[in-house]
Amino acid sequence: MSTVTYETALMFWRIITQIFFREVRPRGCFSIPRDGPVIFAVAPHHNQFLDGLLLSQEVYRETRRRVQFLTAAKSLQRKAIFTASVHSNYCAVPVVRAMDEAKPGTGLVYLSPDDPCLLLGERTRFKSEFSPRTQTMLPESVDSVVAEVLEVISDTELRLKREFGGETGKGTTRVREKSVEMEAEGKTGFPFKILPFIEQQEMHRGVYQRLKEGGCIGIFPEGFERVITDPLPLKAGVPTMALGAMANDPSVNVKIVPVGLYYFHVHRFRSRAVMLFGSTLDVPEGLVEMFKQGGSSKREAVSELLDPIYDGLKTVTVRAPDYETLMAQFFTIVEPRLTPA
Repeated sequence: MSTVTYETALMFWRIITQIFFREVRPRGCFSIPRDGPVIFAVAPHHNQFLDGLLLSQEVYRETRRRVQFLTAAKSLQRKAIFTASVHSNYCAVPVVRAMDEAKPGTGLVYLSPDDPCLLLGERTRFKSEFSPRTQTMLPESVDSVVAEVLEVISDTELRLKREFGGETGKGTTRVREKSVEMEAEGKTGFPFKILPFIEQQEMHRGVYQRLKEGGCIGIFPEGFERVITDPLPLKAGVPTMALGAMANDPSVNVKIVPVGLYYFHVHRFRSRAVMLFGSTLDVPEGLVEMFKQGGSSKREAVSELLDPIYDGLKTVTVRAPDYETLMAQFFTIVEPRLTPA
């Protein structure tokens, strides 16, 4: 997209957002790098259209830099003019999500009482519906937990690669608690969905190329839209892409900027929005070397980089009941942490 076309699109959408919002206030814009590859990690993720638009507008206004967002391919396939226009405005990078290709499974499932990685079924067809590397997702009543399949033992037995919730086991605890509640009501087992394995090599190549060119990528690391302001456990996309780009090309030096987004009465005309840019995070060379080794070292590198990203997002996601309280908290708590020495 040419500069003239991009600026025209931004101008159009800025007029629309200025009509709808009484005020869009950015803070901490000095944290935005003026050059070099950047990944913006944005949370909470309220709306796939507004979040990207507002961030694109503010980053371009401050630095004249464009931000490309990772966006569900399903959204880009919609025929609505509004949807297509918004996504083309911030140059979306399509991502095929397993969740968008999910299909309901046959029968009901429940966890083995002795093994959190053994999933048992009633009237299930695991052999025909699952294969290694596919995933299973349980219903919202247990927080839509997901686990990857390691082995299909039989039509009624699945071996999971890790228990629900990963090493923390929080997902397993929730599943077991809900199972006890259901047994008291005379019910057994959960409905489930089958998530196919999606190869993301093409998407990663596109991101690496954009970062190699010194561009900006925007990611919503929580993975889905929500309303709560406290940061949720993050997906591994941000550290994986930052480390992968640097491992792929030693000349690439990726910076990560955490961004907090707040809407006050977002569905109300003439409401307010606030955008807080956190301190820029560097990617340690030591983690890049660990990432290159692959296997457990690669996973450890991703996990170690995920921690400071999460901490950075906690700094810019302050819970506040109204606009005035948020601004007061920002000036007394958040801004001193972000102001450069």
